[in-house]
Amino acid sequence: MTAEADTAGFRTFNNGLFERMRDMNRSRLERLRDIHRVDADFSSKLLFAKNPAEATALCGEWMARRLEAVTSEQQSFAIAWLGLISDAVNKPAPVASQDDPDVVIWQSKPER
Repeated sequence: MTAEADTAGFRTFNNGLFERMRDMNRSRLERLRDIHRVDADFSSKLLFAKNPAEATALCGEWMARRLEAVTSEQQSFAIAWLGLISDAVNKPAPVASQDDPDVVIWQSKPER
């Protein structure tokens, strides 16, 4: 494989990686906005609760929906990152020969 082909493959991989990361971040921001909407909706309902029993019921429903939304968001985020890591691990790295002038061989001396 030539250096130009290695570079082109690396650029293609990086472009795909950054595009997926951008999509992940957009998706995550949208889910965080949804969580914020749930919070805003229930806080306004709580503000106008007529008695403590109604406020307690609203808080219970609010926490249940918020927990569901946050759990779903974290699960989606973890799945997306695992996909990125899997792609990086499964992508074969270009093999360089020791004759290549760009290859630096580093060897540490064992401690005594």
